[in-house]
Amino acid sequence: MKLLKPPWVNHNGKPIFSLDIHPDGQKFATGGQGEDSGKVVIWNLAPVRSEAEEKNNNHHSTRVLCQMDNHLACVNCVRWSNSGSLLASGSDDKLVMIWKPATFIGPSAVFGSASSLVSSTEQWRCCSILRGHTGGTLCRGRSSGVVEG
Repeated sequence: MKLLKPPWVNHNGKPIFSLDIHPDGQKFATGGQGEDSGKVVIWNLAPVRSEAEEKNNNHHSTRVLCQMDNHLACVNCVRWSNSGSLLASGSDDKLVMIWKPATFIGPSAVFGSASSLVSSTEQWRCCSILRGHTGGTLCRGRSSGVVEG
């Protein structure tokens, strides 16, 4: 299958350095630069797979499922666990953050949405930070499943 990146998949004009599709094929994560830090974004894959879904106004508010700006520098790598229950992000801040779904804590502002509050998005929280890397963390090809640092 060949997918073309829609113009709305972006980090406000900043570079995206990594993309990984969730094992269930329903969403994908991107990592790259944010406004003044690193950014991880989880996107809905339905509007990318189907032009009809992309044009469906119901999906405009759910293109972005979650955005995390916890890294202090550019995010070089995002990778889903084999089960899809965790997401790892590696950054130039010498950290690898492990993310897991959070219990719903109410509506939140979502980057890229038409409204300021969206209640149908996912919420993820950092559950672990791997420290001690001597440089920015990078990743090899998908088959190795390794984040280097």
